[in-house]
Amino acid sequence: MAVVSLHAPVALVRAVDDLTPSGVKKMVWEPKWDGYRALVGSGRILSRNGTDLTPLFPDLAPVLTSRLPDDLVLDGEVIAWDPAAGRLDFEGLQARMTAGRPIRALASRRPAQLVVFDVLAAGSEDLRGRPLRERRAVLEQALAGIASPIVLCQQTDDLALAKEWFHTLTAGGIEGLVIKDAGDTYPPNPVNVWWKVKAKQTLDMIAIGFTGDGTAPTALVLAFPGKVDDDGQPVTAGSTTSLSKAVGRSLSPLLHPTGETFERTFAWGSAAPTQVTVVAPFVVEVEADASAAAGGAAPCRATAPRQTRSRPARCRAPRLSLPARRSHEPRANSQAALSSGELRIGSTSRLWSDTERVAEADWAAWRTTGFGSSTGRRETFGVSVAI
Repeated sequence: MAVVSLHAPVALVRAVDDLTPSGVKKMVWEPKWDGYRALVGSGRILSRNGTDLTPLFPDLAPVLTSRLPDDLVLDGEVIAWDPAAGRLDFEGLQARMTAGRPIRALASRRPAQLVVFDVLAAGSEDLRGRPLRERRAVLEQALAGIASPIVLCQQTDDLALAKEWFHTLTAGGIEGLVIKDAGDTYPPNPVNVWWKVKAKQTLDMIAIGFTGDGTAPTALVLAFPGKVDDDGQPVTAGSTTSLSKAVGRSLSPLLHPTGETFERTFAWGSAAPTQVTVVAPFVVEVEADASAAAGGAAPCRATAPRQTRSRPARCRAPRLSLPARRSHEPRANSQAALSSGELRIGSTSRLWSDTERVAEADWAAWRTTGFGSSTGRRETFGVSVAI
Protein backbone atom coordinates (compact mmCIF):
# COMPACT_ATOMS: atom_id res chain seq x y z
CA MET A 1 0.00 0.00 0.00
CA ALA A 2 1.32 3.45 -0.92
CA VAL A 3 2.46 5.84 1.80
CA VAL A 4 1.01 8.84 -0.10
CA SER A 5 -2.73 9.16 -0.67
CA LEU A 6 -4.12 9.67 -4.17
CA HIS A 7 -6.01 12.58 -2.63
CA ALA A 8 -2.74 14.39 -1.91
CA PRO A 9 -2.48 17.94 -3.34
CA VAL A 10 -0.83 18.16 -6.75
CA ALA A 11 1.88 20.63 -7.68
CA LEU A 12 0.35 23.64 -9.40
CA VAL A 13 1.59 25.55 -12.44
CA ARG A 14 1.88 29.31 -12.91
CA ALA A 15 1.47 30.81 -16.40
CA VAL A 16 4.40 32.91 -17.65
CA ASP A 17 5.48 34.35 -21.00
CA ASP A 18 9.15 33.36 -20.90
CA LEU A 19 10.83 29.97 -21.26
CA THR A 20 13.43 31.11 -18.72
CA PRO A 21 11.49 32.57 -15.75
CA SER A 22 13.56 34.38 -13.15
CA GLY A 23 14.44 32.69 -9.89
CA VAL A 24 14.77 29.18 -11.30
CA LYS A 25 18.25 27.86 -10.44
CA LYS A 26 18.39 24.63 -12.47
CA MET A 27 15.81 24.67 -15.27
CA VAL A 28 14.39 21.64 -16.98
CA TRP A 29 11.65 21.67 -19.61
CA GLU A 30 8.87 19.19 -20.42
CA PRO A 31 6.08 19.18 -23.05
CA LYS A 32 2.73 20.43 -21.74
CA TRP A 33 0.18 17.78 -22.64
CA ASP A 34 -3.45 18.45 -23.53
CA GLY A 35 -5.29 15.94 -21.38
CA TYR A 36 -6.49 15.27 -17.83
CA ARG A 37 -4.06 15.82 -14.95
CA ALA A 38 -4.22 12.82 -12.64
CA LEU A 39 -2.63 11.03 -9.71
CA VAL A 40 -2.37 7.30 -10.35
CA GLY A 41 -1.84 4.37 -8.01
CA SER A 42 -3.16 0.87 -7.26
CA GLY A 43 -4.95 0.83 -10.61
CA ARG A 44 -6.96 3.96 -9.78
CA ILE A 45 -6.99 7.31 -11.59
CA LEU A 46 -7.93 10.43 -9.63
CA SER A 47 -8.23 13.96 -11.00
CA ARG A 48 -6.34 16.86 -9.49
CA ASN A 49 -9.49 17.65 -7.49
CA GLY A 50 -9.82 14.10 -6.16
CA THR A 51 -12.55 12.90 -8.54
CA ASP A 52 -12.29 9.19 -9.31
CA LEU A 53 -11.87 8.94 -13.09
CA THR A 54 -11.16 5.20 -13.10
CA PRO A 55 -14.59 4.17 -14.52
CA LEU A 56 -13.99 6.45 -17.52
CA PHE A 57 -10.86 4.54 -18.54
CA PRO A 58 -11.70 0.81 -18.74
CA ASP A 59 -8.92 0.48 -21.30
CA LEU A 60 -6.20 2.04 -19.14
CA ALA A 61 -7.03 1.05 -15.55
CA PRO A 62 -6.40 -2.72 -15.97
CA VAL A 63 -3.00 -2.00 -17.53
CA LEU A 64 -2.03 0.20 -14.58
CA THR A 65 -3.04 -2.58 -12.18
CA SER A 66 -1.09 -5.27 -14.00
CA ARG A 67 2.10 -3.34 -14.76
CA LEU A 68 2.64 -1.01 -11.79
CA PRO A 69 3.27 -1.93 -8.14
CA ASP A 70 0.62 -0.90 -5.62
CA ASP A 71 3.05 1.24 -3.64
CA LEU A 72 3.82 3.53 -6.59
CA VAL A 73 2.03 6.91 -6.77
CA LEU A 74 2.51 8.78 -10.05
CA ASP A 75 1.67 12.27 -11.25
CA GLY A 76 0.87 12.59 -14.94
CA GLU A 77 -1.53 13.38 -17.75
CA VAL A 78 -4.12 11.04 -19.25
CA ILE A 79 -4.29 11.68 -22.99
CA ALA A 80 -5.84 10.25 -26.15
CA TRP A 81 -4.22 10.11 -29.57
CA ASP A 82 -5.99 10.50 -32.91
CA PRO A 83 -3.90 8.51 -35.43
CA ALA A 84 -5.87 9.82 -38.41
CA ALA A 85 -5.25 13.46 -37.51
CA GLY A 86 -1.77 12.79 -36.14
CA ARG A 87 -2.41 14.77 -32.95
CA LEU A 88 -3.73 14.62 -29.41
CA ASP A 89 -7.50 14.31 -29.10
CA PHE A 90 -8.80 16.22 -26.07
CA GLU A 91 -12.35 16.20 -27.43
CA GLY A 92 -12.15 12.39 -27.47
CA LEU A 93 -11.33 12.43 -23.76
CA GLN A 94 -14.22 14.76 -23.05
CA ALA A 95 -16.59 12.42 -24.89
CA ARG A 96 -15.95 9.83 -22.19
CA MET A 97 -17.59 12.09 -19.61
CA THR A 98 -21.00 11.67 -21.20
CA ALA A 99 -20.58 8.29 -22.90
CA GLY A 100 -22.45 6.28 -20.27
CA ARG A 101 -22.77 2.57 -20.99
CA PRO A 102 -21.03 2.70 -24.42
CA ILE A 103 -17.81 3.82 -22.69
CA ARG A 104 -16.00 0.56 -23.55
CA ALA A 105 -16.76 0.87 -27.24
CA LEU A 106 -15.58 4.50 -27.19
CA ALA A 107 -12.41 3.52 -25.34
CA SER A 108 -11.63 0.76 -27.83
CA ARG A 109 -11.87 3.20 -30.74
CA ARG A 110 -9.59 5.80 -29.13
CA PRO A 111 -7.51 4.22 -26.32
CA ALA A 112 -6.07 6.43 -23.61
CA GLN A 113 -2.44 6.67 -22.52
CA LEU A 114 -0.81 7.87 -19.33
CA VAL A 115 2.14 10.24 -19.69
CA VAL A 116 4.02 10.27 -16.38
CA PHE A 117 6.17 13.22 -15.31
CA ASP A 118 6.62 12.77 -11.54
CA VAL A 119 6.51 10.25 -8.71
CA LEU A 120 5.24 10.98 -5.19
CA ALA A 121 5.88 7.60 -3.58
CA ALA A 122 7.74 4.39 -4.32
CA GLY A 123 8.24 1.40 -2.05
CA SER A 124 7.64 2.58 1.48
CA GLU A 125 9.07 6.08 0.90
CA ASP A 126 7.33 9.41 0.51
CA LEU A 127 9.46 11.06 -2.20
CA ARG A 128 7.92 14.51 -2.07
CA GLY A 129 10.72 15.85 0.13
CA ARG A 130 13.41 14.85 -2.34
CA PRO A 131 14.51 17.18 -5.19
CA LEU A 132 13.08 16.69 -8.66
CA ARG A 133 16.35 15.35 -10.09
CA GLU A 134 16.23 12.47 -7.57
CA ARG A 135 12.53 11.81 -8.09
CA ARG A 136 13.16 11.73 -11.84
CA ALA A 137 15.83 9.07 -11.39
CA VAL A 138 13.42 6.95 -9.32
CA LEU A 139 10.71 7.46 -11.94
CA GLU A 140 12.93 6.40 -14.82
CA GLN A 141 13.92 3.26 -12.96
CA ALA A 142 10.30 2.47 -12.04
CA LEU A 143 9.12 2.76 -15.65
CA ALA A 144 12.12 1.07 -17.26
CA GLY A 145 10.93 -1.60 -19.67
CA ILE A 146 7.27 -0.54 -19.41
CA ALA A 147 5.74 0.22 -22.80
CA SER A 148 2.76 2.23 -24.00
CA PRO A 149 0.08 3.04 -22.86
CA ILE A 150 2.25 4.02 -19.86
CA VAL A 151 4.75 6.57 -21.15
CA LEU A 152 7.58 8.50 -19.50
CA CYS A 153 7.34 12.22 -20.29
CA GLN A 154 10.37 13.64 -22.03
CA GLN A 155 12.48 16.12 -20.10
CA THR A 156 15.49 18.23 -21.14
CA ASP A 157 17.90 20.68 -19.53
CA ASP A 158 18.94 21.96 -22.98
CA LEU A 159 17.34 25.35 -23.70
CA ALA A 160 17.97 25.04 -27.44
CA LEU A 161 16.10 21.74 -27.57
CA ALA A 162 13.31 23.19 -25.42
CA LYS A 163 12.90 26.04 -27.92
CA GLU A 164 12.74 23.51 -30.76
CA TRP A 165 10.01 21.60 -28.94
CA PHE A 166 8.13 24.82 -28.33
CA HIS A 167 8.05 25.74 -32.01
CA THR A 168 7.52 22.30 -33.58
CA LEU A 169 5.42 20.09 -31.31
CA THR A 170 2.26 22.20 -31.14
CA ALA A 171 1.07 20.77 -34.48
CA GLY A 172 0.64 17.47 -32.66
CA GLY A 173 -1.47 18.98 -29.88
CA ILE A 174 1.24 19.86 -27.35
CA GLU A 175 0.12 23.10 -25.68
CA GLY A 176 3.56 24.47 -24.89
CA LEU A 177 6.20 23.73 -22.25
CA VAL A 178 6.34 23.31 -18.48
CA ILE A 179 9.43 24.67 -16.71
CA LYS A 180 10.63 23.10 -13.45
CA ASP A 181 13.55 23.55 -11.07
CA ALA A 182 15.50 20.31 -10.81
CA GLY A 183 16.33 21.14 -7.19
CA ASP A 184 12.75 21.71 -6.03
CA THR A 185 10.82 19.32 -3.81
CA TYR A 186 7.20 18.30 -4.46
CA PRO A 187 4.93 20.52 -2.34
CA PRO A 188 2.73 18.94 0.36
CA ASN A 189 0.23 21.76 -0.21
CA PRO A 190 -1.38 23.04 -3.43
CA VAL A 191 1.06 25.81 -4.38
CA ASN A 192 2.60 27.01 -7.65
CA VAL A 193 6.04 25.45 -7.99
CA TRP A 194 6.18 24.97 -11.77
CA TRP A 195 5.79 27.37 -14.69
CA LYS A 196 4.07 26.97 -18.06
CA VAL A 197 4.37 28.79 -21.36
CA LYS A 198 1.64 28.23 -23.93
CA ALA A 199 2.35 28.63 -27.63
CA LYS A 200 0.00 31.13 -29.26
CA GLN A 201 -1.00 31.70 -32.86
CA THR A 202 -2.75 34.73 -34.34
CA LEU A 203 -5.46 34.05 -36.91
CA ASP A 204 -7.83 36.08 -39.05
CA MET A 205 -11.28 34.61 -38.53
CA ILE A 206 -14.87 35.49 -39.33
CA ALA A 207 -17.29 36.26 -36.51
CA ILE A 208 -20.61 34.72 -37.62
CA GLY A 209 -22.63 34.80 -34.41
CA PHE A 210 -22.69 35.27 -30.67
CA THR A 211 -24.05 33.65 -27.54
CA GLY A 212 -25.91 35.48 -24.80
CA ASP A 213 -27.58 38.86 -25.15
CA GLY A 214 -26.78 41.19 -28.05
CA THR A 215 -26.10 44.12 -25.74
CA ALA A 216 -23.42 42.14 -23.86
CA PRO A 217 -22.60 38.84 -25.64
CA THR A 218 -20.92 36.08 -23.67
CA ALA A 219 -18.88 34.73 -26.61
CA LEU A 220 -18.28 35.18 -30.33
CA VAL A 221 -18.80 32.19 -32.62
CA LEU A 222 -16.14 31.95 -35.30
CA ALA A 223 -15.52 30.46 -38.76
CA PHE A 224 -12.38 30.24 -40.89
CA PRO A 225 -12.36 32.37 -44.07
CA GLY A 226 -13.35 30.32 -47.11
CA LYS A 227 -14.54 27.26 -45.19
CA VAL A 228 -18.15 26.59 -46.28
CA ASP A 229 -20.50 23.62 -46.29
CA ASP A 230 -22.42 22.17 -49.24
CA ASP A 231 -25.03 24.93 -48.92
CA GLY A 232 -22.41 27.67 -49.10
CA GLN A 233 -22.75 28.55 -45.42
CA PRO A 234 -19.78 29.15 -43.09
CA VAL A 235 -18.65 26.14 -41.06
CA THR A 236 -18.39 26.87 -37.34
CA ALA A 237 -14.77 26.51 -36.20
CA GLY A 238 -15.12 27.37 -32.52
CA SER A 239 -15.75 30.27 -30.21
CA THR A 240 -14.00 32.70 -27.96
CA THR A 241 -13.90 31.87 -24.29
CA SER A 242 -16.30 33.72 -22.00
CA LEU A 243 -16.29 37.49 -22.50
CA SER A 244 -16.44 39.89 -19.58
CA LYS A 245 -19.44 42.21 -19.47
CA ALA A 246 -17.29 45.20 -20.37
CA VAL A 247 -15.80 43.44 -23.41
CA GLY A 248 -19.22 42.18 -24.47
CA ARG A 249 -20.66 45.70 -24.36
CA SER A 250 -17.76 47.01 -26.45
CA LEU A 251 -18.49 44.39 -29.12
CA SER A 252 -22.22 45.10 -29.27
CA PRO A 253 -22.02 47.83 -31.99
CA LEU A 254 -20.37 45.33 -34.35
CA LEU A 255 -23.21 42.80 -34.05
CA HIS A 256 -25.97 42.97 -36.66
CA PRO A 257 -28.31 39.97 -36.16
CA THR A 258 -29.83 38.43 -39.30
CA GLY A 259 -32.84 37.06 -37.41
CA GLU A 260 -31.56 33.49 -37.57
CA THR A 261 -30.41 31.27 -34.71
CA PHE A 262 -29.02 27.76 -34.34
CA GLU A 263 -27.86 25.50 -31.52
CA ARG A 264 -24.32 24.24 -31.10
CA THR A 265 -22.61 22.13 -28.45
CA PHE A 266 -19.05 23.34 -27.94
CA ALA A 267 -16.49 20.74 -26.87
CA TRP A 268 -14.90 23.07 -24.31
CA GLY A 269 -18.12 24.41 -22.79
CA SER A 270 -21.37 23.08 -21.40
CA ALA A 271 -22.54 19.63 -22.48
CA ALA A 272 -25.95 21.16 -23.26
CA PRO A 273 -26.57 22.86 -26.64
CA THR A 274 -26.05 26.63 -26.67
CA GLN A 275 -28.18 28.98 -28.78
CA VAL A 276 -26.17 31.05 -31.25
CA THR A 277 -27.55 34.25 -32.78
CA VAL A 278 -26.35 34.65 -36.37
CA VAL A 279 -24.92 38.04 -37.37
CA ALA A 280 -23.69 39.70 -40.56
CA PRO A 281 -20.11 38.38 -40.71
CA PHE A 282 -17.09 40.52 -39.96
CA VAL A 283 -13.38 39.72 -39.73
CA VAL A 284 -11.60 39.72 -36.39
CA GLU A 285 -8.06 38.92 -35.38
CA VAL A 286 -7.95 36.28 -32.67
CA GLU A 287 -5.28 34.60 -30.61
CA ALA A 288 -5.56 30.87 -29.93
CA ASP A 289 -3.40 28.17 -28.42
CA ALA A 290 -1.23 27.03 -31.30
CA SER A 291 -1.84 23.36 -30.49
CA ALA A 292 -5.61 23.74 -30.79
CA ALA A 293 -5.40 26.10 -33.77
CA ALA A 294 -3.41 23.49 -35.66
CA GLY A 295 -6.25 21.08 -35.07
CA GLY A 296 -8.78 23.35 -36.72
CA ALA A 297 -10.89 24.48 -33.76
CA ALA A 298 -10.10 26.26 -30.55
CA PRO A 299 -11.44 28.62 -27.92
CA CYS A 300 -9.75 31.92 -28.76
CA ARG A 301 -9.39 35.47 -27.60
CA ALA A 302 -9.56 38.65 -29.63
CA THR A 303 -6.31 40.60 -29.85
CA ALA A 304 -5.54 44.27 -30.22
CA PRO A 305 -6.35 45.56 -33.72
CA ARG A 306 -3.90 45.79 -36.55
CA GLN A 307 -4.26 48.38 -39.30
CA THR A 308 -7.74 48.22 -40.81
CA ARG A 309 -7.68 47.01 -44.41
CA SER A 310 -10.22 46.26 -47.12
CA ARG A 311 -9.28 42.58 -46.88
CA PRO A 312 -7.03 40.41 -44.69
CA ALA A 313 -3.44 40.74 -45.84
CA ARG A 314 -2.33 37.44 -44.31
CA CYS A 315 -4.60 34.52 -43.55
CA ARG A 316 -2.97 32.08 -41.16
CA ALA A 317 -5.66 29.45 -41.46
CA PRO A 318 -4.46 25.93 -40.60
CA ARG A 319 -4.27 23.62 -43.61
CA LEU A 320 -7.01 21.29 -42.44
CA SER A 321 -9.44 24.18 -42.06
CA LEU A 322 -9.40 25.04 -45.77
CA PRO A 323 -11.48 23.41 -48.51
CA ALA A 324 -10.01 20.17 -49.79
CA ARG A 325 -9.87 21.47 -53.36
CA ARG A 326 -6.89 23.67 -52.51
CA SER A 327 -3.62 22.06 -53.51
CA HIS A 328 -1.01 24.27 -51.86
CA GLU A 329 1.83 22.42 -50.14
CA PRO A 330 2.70 23.04 -46.47
CA ARG A 331 5.86 24.93 -45.68
CA ALA A 332 7.77 22.20 -43.87
CA ASN A 333 7.51 18.76 -42.35
CA SER A 334 9.20 17.33 -39.28
CA GLN A 335 8.73 14.43 -36.93
CA ALA A 336 9.73 14.16 -33.31
CA ALA A 337 9.47 11.40 -30.75
CA LEU A 338 7.94 12.97 -27.66
CA SER A 339 8.52 10.12 -25.28
CA SER A 340 9.59 6.57 -24.86
CA GLY A 341 7.27 3.72 -25.77
CA GLU A 342 5.06 3.91 -28.83
CA LEU A 343 3.80 7.47 -28.57
CA ARG A 344 5.20 9.56 -31.41
CA ILE A 345 3.98 12.81 -32.85
CA GLY A 346 4.53 13.73 -36.48
CA SER A 347 4.36 17.51 -36.60
CA THR A 348 3.61 19.36 -39.81
CA SER A 349 3.67 23.11 -40.20
CA ARG A 350 0.08 24.13 -40.95
CA LEU A 351 0.93 27.55 -42.42
CA TRP A 352 0.78 27.96 -46.16
CA SER A 353 3.95 28.90 -47.99
CA ASP A 354 1.99 31.48 -49.97
CA THR A 355 -0.30 33.05 -47.39
CA GLU A 356 -1.09 36.07 -49.56
CA ARG A 357 -2.43 33.85 -52.37
CA VAL A 358 -4.48 31.80 -49.89
CA ALA A 359 -5.85 35.00 -48.40
CA GLU A 360 -6.95 36.17 -51.84
CA ALA A 361 -8.64 32.83 -52.55
CA ASP A 362 -10.36 32.72 -49.17
CA TRP A 363 -11.54 36.31 -49.48
CA ALA A 364 -12.99 35.56 -52.92
CA ALA A 365 -14.80 32.53 -51.51
CA TRP A 366 -16.16 34.61 -48.65
CA ARG A 367 -17.44 37.27 -51.05
CA THR A 368 -19.07 34.84 -53.51
CA THR A 369 -20.79 32.42 -51.14
CA GLY A 370 -23.27 34.94 -49.82
CA PHE A 371 -22.07 35.28 -46.26
CA GLY A 372 -19.44 38.00 -46.76
CA SER A 373 -19.73 41.68 -46.04
CA SER A 374 -21.13 43.61 -48.99
CA THR A 375 -18.46 46.25 -48.49
CA GLY A 376 -15.66 43.80 -47.76
CA ARG A 377 -14.69 45.83 -44.70
CA ARG A 378 -12.53 44.48 -41.89
CA GLU A 379 -13.65 45.17 -38.32
CA THR A 380 -11.24 45.33 -35.42
CA PHE A 381 -11.59 46.50 -31.85
CA GLY A 382 -9.07 47.64 -29.30
CA VAL A 383 -9.75 45.27 -26.44
CA SER A 384 -8.37 41.96 -25.33
CA VAL A 385 -10.65 39.20 -24.18
CA ALA A 386 -9.33 37.80 -20.92
CA ILE A 387 -9.17 34.01 -20.73
